[in-house]
Amino acid sequence: MRSAFLFILTASAVFGQSEQALRNFFEGKTVRVKLDMPATKDGVDIYVRSAPPLDFKVHSQRIRNNGVALRQGDSVAVTGVRVKGKNIEFQLGGGGYGVFGDETATAVSLPAVPRSRREIELERDIKNEPDSRRRDDMKRELSRLEERRRREDRARRDEEIRLTEQKKQQVYEKAIRAGSRFNIWYPNNYLKEAVPTPQDLMVSLAEYVDFGGAGYQQQAPPQRRLSEYQPPPAPTGSGLKRGMTLEQAREMYGAPTSNRDNMEGQLQVHSERYMTANDVIDVDFVEGVVIRYRISAR
Repeated sequence: MRSAFLFILTASAVFGQSEQALRNFFEGKTVRVKLDMPATKDGVDIYVRSAPPLDFKVHSQRIRNNGVALRQGDSVAVTGVRVKGKNIEFQLGGGGYGVFGDETATAVSLPAVPRSRREIELERDIKNEPDSRRRDDMKRELSRLEERRRREDRARRDEEIRLTEQKKQQVYEKAIRAGSRFNIWYPNNYLKEAVPTPQDLMVSLAEYVDFGGAGYQQQAPPQRRLSEYQPPPAPTGSGLKRGMTLEQAREMYGAPTSNRDNMEGQLQVHSERYMTANDVIDVDFVEGVVIRYRISAR
């Protein structure tokens, strides 16, 4: 039974070969997020085959800049799945604020207080007034008018600040209600060759999203025996393929330099790291079979 379920996780060439298949499977379902997510359409970037797949420095900066739309443990609906050239957008609760049509500008600008007609007249007449006493009286009047205008302009600037803060709060309140998203990034040309299955996508997001619930189990594609599946060729020239056994991987790379075990939903995942002269290879196994791997330069 477990081997049959493992096939569901690895059979990329059989199921989910289009954006529509992913949308049909995920959209409208409810998931639970395992981390705080920023209140912006920039969301959370996950880099497949990178170690680590999430840059927490960037993630933290987005939360500081935009606030939190989804808290760790929140349940939220999947509202969109979009396949792009190099990434898949996995949109939650609206997909994040800042898309086309969302108001993002927060600065409020009010027109400066103009000189009054009387100020303009006094400035002109002072130059032409021959009587010094009269000229002094006109200068004092002009000074009073200029001071009044400066007070009005200070009040205008204070009002700009107040309205800008009010606008920021309004935009923030909209943003934290607009959800967030995961952007799952793949190597160049990967998505041109094959769109991941729903199960592949769940594995990529398992550390950050809890997909538990009957809705996903009921709509899982029909199970086949693992032996019936021929995994696609690896996108690199390494020879490593999904569906290979742990023994084959060790035969190829030798003993691992490190290993660990962890749970991803209901699956126990065994991870091993191998080192070659030029590369670092991180491989994840379920039931002793490769489900994913990441190759990076040393």
